[in-house]
Amino acid sequence: MSLKKILGQNQVAEMLSNSIKNQRINHAYIFAGPNGVGKSQMARQFAKALNCLEMIADACDHCSSCKKIDNYNHQSVYWIEPDGSSIKIEQIRQLQKDFFYKAVEAEYQVLIIKQAEKMTQQAANSLLKFLEEPASAVVIILLTENTHRLLTTIISRCQIVNFLPLEPGLIEQLLADEGFGRNEIYLAAHLTTDINQVRELLNGEQFAQMRTQVIQWSEDICFNKYQSLIAINDKIIKNSYINDNLHQFLDLLLLWYRDVLNKKLFIEKRLVYQGYREQLSKQAEKITERQLINSLDKILFAKKQLSSYVNPQIALENLVLTIWEG
Repeated sequence: MSLKKILGQNQVAEMLSNSIKNQRINHAYIFAGPNGVGKSQMARQFAKALNCLEMIADACDHCSSCKKIDNYNHQSVYWIEPDGSSIKIEQIRQLQKDFFYKAVEAEYQVLIIKQAEKMTQQAANSLLKFLEEPASAVVIILLTENTHRLLTTIISRCQIVNFLPLEPGLIEQLLADEGFGRNEIYLAAHLTTDINQVRELLNGEQFAQMRTQVIQWSEDICFNKYQSLIAINDKIIKNSYINDNLHQFLDLLLLWYRDVLNKKLFIEKRLVYQGYREQLSKQAEKITERQLINSLDKILFAKKQLSSYVNPQIALENLVLTIWEG
């Protein structure tokens, strides 16, 4: 796999490839962005491109160096990730010993630290000393979702490379090739930019059941008002999967009401629930534009209440009552 084959990150790939071509390689990088957007894949491909025996500024995937890096057994490419809940100073110290005493197998030694924001203060300070005296043929790559949680002194010594969230259309393109239905992919991809999480949602029956319950509950709120209150306990709170994922449940409801609003405004291209146009149309006929906008606000408020540890049943009952008032 070449640098440019990593989904949705062509700009990053171009920049890294050019840095090798022009021999302007930094000794330290921060790969920053949401989980599941290709940071780890790009770090591995960059390590391969730096050390490929057949190509310049990219990876051939076939030479002995590329194969060893892919199999995580290259002596000059090191991976560190949290040991339990954190990256500890002992891990950084062991790394420094390895750098000094192991035989160098490639042109560049590459250190890749996953979830770098989880370094303890002592580990971060130890790494800082390493960064302050960089060897010319050492490249350090920190992978993080939260750059602001790194020491400012570490950030100042690294080149920050920002990874874009994956667009739902890109995720749909990849997962459709794996056999998932496009409508289901498109909906799940509006909940997370992490392609692995999207795949996990699609592989489980519970997500499909939760989607069905969201649609049914919205219809109860719209057409069968008191049934929607009964459903809170019987169909939502008592469903362990939905109860454990209430924020996601409300995100799906938010997307549904947004689709009803778009249907009312004749904005067909923006529909997320693309397989439910008839149900969306029926609700759009009954609910005014102002009521829909108010409903979206009320759902956001319910999510805020759940984050403040308000009793879920009370939060959902209040949501239904305020939508009725809307």
